[in-house]
Amino acid sequence: MKTHSWRCESACVFTTISAYRAFFHGSINFEPWRRIWKTWAPPKCKVFLWLAVRDRCWTADRLAKRNLPHPNQCPLCDQADETIQHLLISCVFVREFWFQVLSPLGLQHGVPSLNEQNFAEWWRKASKRTPKDKRKGFNSLAYFRVAVPT
Repeated sequence: MKTHSWRCESACVFTTISAYRAFFHGSINFEPWRRIWKTWAPPKCKVFLWLAVRDRCWTADRLAKRNLPHPNQCPLCDQADETIQHLLISCVFVREFWFQVLSPLGLQHGVPSLNEQNFAEWWRKASKRTPKDKRKGFNSLAYFRVAVPT
């Protein structure tokens, strides 16, 4: 009689959870997924931030790679190349925008500093510094304000 053993589990017994884990073995974990998909923000905001964090928004840098017409500089500040990272955290106008949005809520610690270069990293640090009872709201506010400017 032939017996089968499941090598993905120490007890050599097949379970659906062990099969699920085996399916994703070796996959790359994308850290900000929980902040993006487990918040109160509308779906269109979540999709925008998913694209922004993965550098997939159609800004001048991506247009230039495909030889498509694009602005030479950021249309807001005219001081740096237009990239999604610049448009979300490093442009002087955007930093002022974040200050105006976050300060009335007592979250001015979340305003991007001059040396911030990566939106996902800034967001992670600002979210971590936000009190736990305000964190889900901060993350939703970040989504909504970035994806649907007022």
